[in-house]
Amino acid sequence: METKEWRRTIGDQDFLISTSRDLLPHEFVQKVFDHPDVFWAKPTSQKNMKAMLDNSCTLGVFSIGNAPNTPSTPIGMARMITDYTTFAYLTDVFIYEDYRKLGLAKWLISCCKDIVLDMPDLRWWMLLTNSEHAQRMYERELGMKVLNKSEGGLTPLGVRRATLNARQAEARNMPDA
Repeated sequence: METKEWRRTIGDQDFLISTSRDLLPHEFVQKVFDHPDVFWAKPTSQKNMKAMLDNSCTLGVFSIGNAPNTPSTPIGMARMITDYTTFAYLTDVFIYEDYRKLGLAKWLISCCKDIVLDMPDLRWWMLLTNSEHAQRMYERELGMKVLNKSEGGLTPLGVRRATLNARQAEARNMPDA
């Protein structure tokens, strides 16, 4: 996918959202994954971080200094796991607390929507959240809704690693049929 960028000025601050893999430092993503607000993630090895980011559409949110050649500072991110054609899974949406309430998260989600709307045969754009506030925001901004079996006859399913490990152990302990 080609790099996409969006710019916005809020008050006297300039911001950039970019899909460039070169702009978002892996160390920043590791800090986000170690942040208490991102309770579903945890830091990972450099090898796994590179693989994860190489196989995702990651949007970095940056505060840009006003002076020429001033480096941008990463302040947020969102990640989509996607085939860029039929499916996207939104995860790891985060903005540092000092930059919240500026509308940056709403803008970040809008940029994600721009990418998804370019997918020619989109079937599903999905995410997981346990926050009712986030559910309302995603419903309002994107038209998402809680899925249940009545949605096109599909039932959303999921499993965590601990359960997979337990099933694997059970399978090893069962005699061959």
